[in-house]
Amino acid sequence: MDQRDVLLRFREVSLTLGRIEPSQSDAILRLGQIIANASSRLTEAEIDELVRVGAVLYQEALSQREARADLETTMRESSIKK
Repeated sequence: MDQRDVLLRFREVSLTLGRIEPSQSDAILRLGQIIANASSRLTEAEIDELVRVGAVLYQEALSQREARADLETTMRESSIKK
C-alpha cells in the first residue's frame, strides 16, 4: 500500500460518513486511541506527525462549533430585537 492507495481509501470512506461533525469528533477520538495504542511501535517523529493531523482535525472541529455557536447567538439576539 502506498500513499495514493491510502488517499483513495480516504476518499471512498468519506463518501459514507454522513454528517461531518459527529464523524469528526469520532475521528479525533479514534486517532488519539490509535496513537496511544501504537506509540511503542512508532518513532517520535511519526507520533508528532500523527498528532499534527489530530490537531488539524481538532482545530477544524472547534472552528465549526464556534461558528455554529456564533450563528445561534446572532439568531437569538435578532429574534429578541423584533
